[in-house]
Amino acid sequence: TTAMHTGIPVTSEATPLPFAVENVTFSNSPLGGLWAFGEIHNTTGTNLEQAGVTISLLDEAGAVVAEAQDYVQVELIRPGERAPFALRFDTPPQSFASYLAAPWKGVIGYVGGYYLDLTAQDSQGTGERYSTYSVSGVIANTGPEDAVEVSVTVTLYDALGRVIGTRRAPPEYDVIPTGG
Repeated sequence: TTAMHTGIPVTSEATPLPFAVENVTFSNSPLGGLWAFGEIHNTTGTNLEQAGVTISLLDEAGAVVAEAQDYVQVELIRPGERAPFALRFDTPPQSFASYLAAPWKGVIGYVGGYYLDLTAQDSQGTGERYSTYSVSGVIANTGPEDAVEVSVTVTLYDALGRVIGTRRAPPEYDVIPTGG
């Protein structure tokens, strides 16, 4: 909504639900950018959708030197579940002393628009020393209807539990029939 206050347009935006932003890491891109990886943890007690985060890079004095925002890679996050994000700083500062990670967007999720009867099975991964990592497995439809417009999200963690990569992609088949 937009309102007028003393002749100046003021835009209001709903305060996001207070989910947690966790397991953040940074990785320099070979092309000069900087990636921030992490995940949100839905600590709200309700379903969450349209979740997004802001990462602010700070200098020694605590001033913001760069900022990026984006949505997480999963549309509906149930209570207690996690969803990864990957934010790119195209022109990052030469250095930064610390960062702030905070909810940017997030509203109560409406489950009726999502098909929740899919499970990942037999997932396995193989990697080539810091360059590529491949994941394979089966997405099974355990529900009463065919699943359409399916996407799979993979999150990679380091030995300390921090997110070091994420990818979202469609599975091999775009329709997964009941029992398929």
